[in-house]
Amino acid sequence: MMYIVFYIYTFINKRRDFVIKEIDFKKLPKEYYLLFGYFILRIISNLYYVTTYGQALKTLLVVIFEQLLLLVAVYMLAPTKAEMITMIKAVVWAASFLFVVGVIESINEFRPFDGLYTISRNIYILFYYRLGLLRAQTTMMAPALYGNMCILILPLILYLYDYLREKKYIVIAGLDVLAIIHSGSRSDMIFLFMVIAIYFIYVLKSKERRMFFVKHFVIVSLALLSYMGIAGFYNDNLRYYYVGTAKSVLNEVGFDFDLDEGAPVNTNGFGGNYNGSVSRTRQFTGMYYVAQINPLFGLGSGAQTRRQVQFYWHFGNGKDGWISATAYDVGWVEIFCDEGLIGMLGLCSLLVFMVVKSRGDRFLVLSNVCYLLSMLSTGNMYSFLMLYVVLIMNRSYNECQLA
Repeated sequence: MMYIVFYIYTFINKRRDFVIKEIDFKKLPKEYYLLFGYFILRIISNLYYVTTYGQALKTLLVVIFEQLLLLVAVYMLAPTKAEMITMIKAVVWAASFLFVVGVIESINEFRPFDGLYTISRNIYILFYYRLGLLRAQTTMMAPALYGNMCILILPLILYLYDYLREKKYIVIAGLDVLAIIHSGSRSDMIFLFMVIAIYFIYVLKSKERRMFFVKHFVIVSLALLSYMGIAGFYNDNLRYYYVGTAKSVLNEVGFDFDLDEGAPVNTNGFGGNYNGSVSRTRQFTGMYYVAQINPLFGLGSGAQTRRQVQFYWHFGNGKDGWISATAYDVGWVEIFCDEGLIGMLGLCSLLVFMVVKSRGDRFLVLSNVCYLLSMLSTGNMYSFLMLYVVLIMNRSYNECQLA
């Protein structure tokens, strides 16, 4: 319904028309063929199963109606730089609300948006406890998706912080970090350090901008540490969660802390999935499994919910074997298992387009990096991917840089 309203608005307020017959393909920049390739290949990969699985038809409609037509609509609206900044602000403020709700949800176990979920979905909605606390996932169906959302919003926050120099975006950045911590997603906590390092080294080129950032980075870090220290002093569960979370991240890079040490009596210790990076690495075996069946088209969109995909897993009793998958935790595995080599080539075509069109804009490059990182933690989050494409295409159309 939101898309229908938006498309009606576009038709009424368009600043230019989109007529296929008027496109001079000879003069069209070659990189746009990569964009066309994405839609063509993904449509083909889903058409193969459209009469077999309902999920394939749903995905086909999403690609056409929520992605292709969205880009056409934005082209017709031809938003100015000021309008794009307003859009970025709206996205950031909406995300900020989710940051706050997610932290409250994790601490108090109050889930205000559960009623928004429907039974029609291609992923299981699960609630996880880790280190004695509920992992935040407000409206995102899974804690890792919520953590990825926080990472994918971070470049937009940093852009507004750098461009507008308003202190409220420092506070929002701090809320983003706290939300990532309460998601319990170790991969996103590692991504956070990587994004900040890339931002400092690659995006910020002048000494003045770097010193401005360092000052506020120290302020935010001290504020977060102070909050966690005070909260942990008065609440044993929070103390165990914050200390245990730090240990669990360090364990991913080679340390060997006992994550159950110091657990309050009312908790079950760390919980499941001690080695998150190992579990995700093993999901790549699903690509081998699918390649033996249908390497070109995969097993059809939603194959994991039909338990058609299998991963080769290591069990504690030493008996390894193939198990049915119920969810994807790696974007590359998702696209190949669902849509095969054709769908994967389509996604690669879009990612190359984004890289080529982002040259010269360091914030857009950072956004691309964030999306590539997110693919190593969950399935593809296409809404954010299309958001980045909109920013990239608008920069190209109006010859204006966002940084």
